[in-house]
Order: sequence, then structure tokens, then C-alpha cells
Amino acid sequence: NRMLEQQWVSYETLGSELKRLLSGIVLPPSLVKVLENPGSVIVYDRSGAVDINMSEQGVELIHQAGQALKSAIDAAEGEGGIHLRAVSDTVKVLSTTSNKFCGSLARIVVTVMEQLAKEVCSQPDATIGKGDTHTSIAKKIRETQRKFQASLLAYIKIIEVLALLKPDILPAVRDAYSELVAEGIMNKKRMKFYFASLPGRTSVKMAHDVNFDVLALPGRTSASMTHDLSEYSPVSLRHPNATDTSGMMKPVNVEDIEAALSEMLPLIAREAYFTAALFGLSSRHLDGRQKKRNFEAAKKSVDNSSQYFRYYMNRICGIASKEDAEGKKVKGDAMLSLVASIHLNEAMDGYIDRNKKGGDHSLSLAYVRATILDLRKKVDKQWVIWVEDQIKWIRTNPGVPPNGKRAGIFASIARLPSYLDHVLICCKAGRPKDYTPNLAKIKVVSYYLQKMASALFASLNECAERETTDQQYAANVMRMENSYFFTQGIKQRGIELTTLYAKQITGASVICKQSTDAYLGWMIKREFKAMHSLFSNISRIRKDVGDADVPIHVPRAQFVRTLQKESSKEIMKEKIGVVYARMEKHLSESGGLLPVAWKALVKVLYEWFGRWEKLSTSCYKFILEPSAIDVVRIAKSASGSSSAASSGKRTNESRPEKHKYVSI
Repeated sequence: NRMLEQQWVSYETLGSELKRLLSGIVLPPSLVKVLENPGSVIVYDRSGAVDINMSEQGVELIHQAGQALKSAIDAAEGEGGIHLRAVSDTVKVLSTTSNKFCGSLARIVVTVMEQLAKEVCSQPDATIGKGDTHTSIAKKIRETQRKFQASLLAYIKIIEVLALLKPDILPAVRDAYSELVAEGIMNKKRMKFYFASLPGRTSVKMAHDVNFDVLALPGRTSASMTHDLSEYSPVSLRHPNATDTSGMMKPVNVEDIEAALSEMLPLIAREAYFTAALFGLSSRHLDGRQKKRNFEAAKKSVDNSSQYFRYYMNRICGIASKEDAEGKKVKGDAMLSLVASIHLNEAMDGYIDRNKKGGDHSLSLAYVRATILDLRKKVDKQWVIWVEDQIKWIRTNPGVPPNGKRAGIFASIARLPSYLDHVLICCKAGRPKDYTPNLAKIKVVSYYLQKMASALFASLNECAERETTDQQYAANVMRMENSYFFTQGIKQRGIELTTLYAKQITGASVICKQSTDAYLGWMIKREFKAMHSLFSNISRIRKDVGDADVPIHVPRAQFVRTLQKESSKEIMKEKIGVVYARMEKHLSESGGLLPVAWKALVKVLYEWFGRWEKLSTSCYKFILEPSAIDVVRIAKSASGSSSAASSGKRTNESRPEKHKYVSI
């Protein structure tokens, strides 16, 4: 009896527990009806379309039913008793109901999205016509987007239910949403109209640029502003601001890039914000790894939504495209890409999350930054390919004679300032007059512009050190002339380029000084060979025996005889005149180094003759004539008279005739 009594108590306890478990997972009949057929609470109009406004109450019922179903499933799993057949069978029914319910909800949401997209895009104020400007088109796209998203907010509770019950179905809904945006709100036709209406019409010109060479249509020129370095005109230090007569220095159409970035990026940011908010991709409580996965999911969706914006944005940024299904492709424009990189870098500042708000706002800003970075990578790659091609040309040492004599300014070094002028013209186009592009702070731009300059000096060093180059003077002339030209050519172009090339200018100045000292020493030793040999010998003996015993080793008679033969005023005038003529022959007119080099040589002559004068007085009590000051006067008069004679002869005779009497 006691066992039967215990059994009855156990059955009673089991019944109570089972009743408690089942009461938590059994749903009210009204909600079960909604779960079985959620479409029954959605209101439809006569045409069979969903009545958005009248269905709000139905959406609320669907939301309540979904939450109740989620609570029931959680209760069954959390309270235990899943091993009991009655509980297990009920949970299976709930799971089946949940799958069917979520499938129906997904179809309802996609149907509503399609209907809303069609409605907002077909409204008269959303239609784009031929008379619309890029500003009005951007406004219409923005308004269409706002209306579509605002209407869709009424159904966000359905998406919340999907996220609760079946999160793995959300990617399909998200893909459907992004496809609707790509084919409706931001479709190809709308983007094409917008970019074609921009002031510079770059998208249209770039699209047809590939056919210009083939068709050779009269009056049509290529839209590309990119030219090889070899095509630029060599610059002159005498006329650094000479006007461009070749027509190559035209600015690129940066106004299209500016307009597109200012008008369309906010629209892209809003799309990213809404996608994150609609599909719950930016919850603050998630860990870093989950946030990254959610960002990648949002990025994939918005990338698809904005695919045509990025397609035409690539085009106006000068990015080359592969041949499409219709056989069309876009040629790249390296100059346009460079300027686009600068504008994209500046646009990035407006989308930095300085307040660290987090959530949807931070995710939308992060997406826009990712979009800008993706564009920057493409434009930088386009321009870097061009730079590498120019470096290959530079390293061929174009126009440099094998022996290095009278090489003048290298073709590559003479043309780099022209290219930099073109870069500055393009960067300043459409900007305030006091605008200065800070190229030194843009890493990719500064690195590759400096790399191009480094290639110039590598080419210069290679030419100066090769076996065929004359090492007596040609190698030094080559180095001093080209390094001086580079330094002055950059400095004449303002502080922005001087800052950018500070390292290269410092290196060029060292090269110029070393090679100039070596060249001037060679010139003086060559023309004043006997005097240099005499005083070098005296200086060496003086160190060993002192001033008083120098005449024992070098007799005074020999010393005086040598000076009388080599150091008279007339002989000095002749020798210095020959030195100037030789220097004028060695240095090119375009290099502009002759006045500077001659001034340096006069200084060296003064120093050398000053030393010789002291040696002559201290060792022989002999006054050297002409004195160091007299030599300076002779040198200055020689440069003045030679310059006048040269300018006169240049108008009447050919240049080689002037140097007939100079032997090298």
C-alpha cells in the first residue's frame, strides 16, 4: 500500500510538472493562427498589393506572435523536460511552425520591398529627365532613397522576428534588399544620367576615349591628360615660368570628382547606415570578431547596392577597366588618377568617427572610409604603373653620349620639372588661389615622386661611372651640372615641392659641391700646371725643413724664373681667358651653371693664389705678381668680356667657331 501511495504521489508530481512545462510552451489560439498564416493579418488592396499603411496592426500581431514563439522555444529548452515525449513532440511542432513562419515572413518582406521600390521609383518627382542637372539628379536619388527607407521602417519588426527565430535566413533577405536598391533606387540608368550630367562629362569622354584613335574623327581629341615623361618639354632655369606652347599642360576634370564625392558619398553613407540598422548588424554588445563579421556582411550588401556608383566612380577617377560583354573598355588616365587620389585623401577626413559613437553611425562611416580606400588603392595602382614605366625610360639614359662629354642636362632631368608643373596645375584646378597641395603628407604620392627623382640620380651615377665616360672632367661636369639643375628646378617651383624633395635636394647639393670642387681643381691644375707643381713641391719641402731651408732644395733663381715665365699679367689674362672659354664649352647653356661655376672658380683662384703668395713671401721674400686680388680682377673682367663676345658671336657665327683655340 505504501508503494502504491508513493506511486500515486509520483504520478501526481509528474502531472503537475508536465502541466507546468506544457503551459509555458502552448500558445494562444489567436497567435497560433498568425503563426500558421502570417499573411492573413496583412491587408491587401484590390489589385492584390500590400496596403502598407493599413497593415501596421498586422505587423504588430506578427511581431507579438514571433516573440511568443521564441519565448516558448526558449522555455522548453531552458526549463528542462525535453526528454519527455509530450514536451519533445510539442517542441518539434514549434520548430516546424517557426521554420514555416519565417519562410512566410521572408516572402512577405521581400514582396513589400519590391512593391515599395516600384512605387517610389515610379513617382513623377523621382523621374530623371534630360533637363536635370547633376545636383537635381542627386537630390531626386536622395529623396527616393529616403522615401523607400522610411516606408520600409514600418516592417522592421518583421525583420526583428526573423533575427530572433531564424538568423540564417537574413542574408537571403539582405541580398534581396541590396538587389532591389541596385536595380531600382541606385540603378545603372540613374547613375549613368548622374555622372553624364557632371560638368566635365568625364564618364562620357573616358568611355569613348578608346575609339578616338581608331576612328580618327576630326576635331576630337583624347580625354586623357597623361603623357609620358619623354613627351614633356625640357625646362630652362632662365625661364622657369615660361608658358606651355605644346598644349600638354591642361588640367584634368577634377570638378567631376569633387561633385560626385560631395553629392553621392552621403547617399552611400545613408545606405550603409540603414542596412546596418535594418538587419541589426551593429549591436554594441558584440565582441570584436563578431563586429568584423557583421561589417563584412554589411559591406557585401552595400557594395552590391552601390555597384553602379562605384562603376562610374572608377571611370571618372581614370581607372582602366577590362573589356565588358559589349566589347567596351575604359583607358586609364594616370594623371587623373593621381589627382583623384589627392581628392579622395581629402574626402576621407569628413568620414572619420572622431566622437567614437559606435553603433550604426560608426559602421556607416567605416563603410564610406572602406569605399574611399578601395578607390584610392585602384587610382594609386594606376598611377604607380605609369611611374614604374617612366623609371624604366629614365634608366635607359636617353641622349647621354658614351664618353659623357658635353652631355648637358639629361633629357629625363630636364623634363621632370615640366611634369611636376603639370601635376601642380591639375591639383590646383578649381581650387582657391592660395591652395597648395601638401603632396609630402600623402604617403603613396610622395614615395613614388621621390622614387622617380631617385631614379634620375641612379641614372646620373651610372652614366658618370661607366667605363666609356671620360673621368678627367666629363664625369664631374655631368654630376655637377645635372645635380645643380635638379636643385634649382625644384626650388623654383615653390615650397610644396621643395619640402617634398628635401632629401633629394640635400643629396644633390652634396654631389654638386663634391663634383664642382673636383672639376675646378682639375681646371686650375691643368692651366696653371707649372705653378701648381712648383708651389706643391715647396709646400711639401716646407713641412719637412721649414721656411728658411726651402731655397736650398728649390733655388731662388729657379723659383723666380718659373714665376716670370708663368705668372706675368699678360700670361695670366690669357690663361684665365682660356679657362673661361673651356668652362663655357664644357657647360651647357640650358644648365645655367656657368655663372655659378665661374664664381666658385674665382673664389678657388683667390684661395690658391693667396696661399702661393704667402709661400712666396715667407720662403723667398718675393712678392708674387699679379697678386691674388689682381687675379680675381682679371678673372672677373675675363668673364664679362667673354660673355659679351659670346653673345655677339652667337648671333653671327655658329657656336663651335668660338672655341677653335681651346683644346680639351
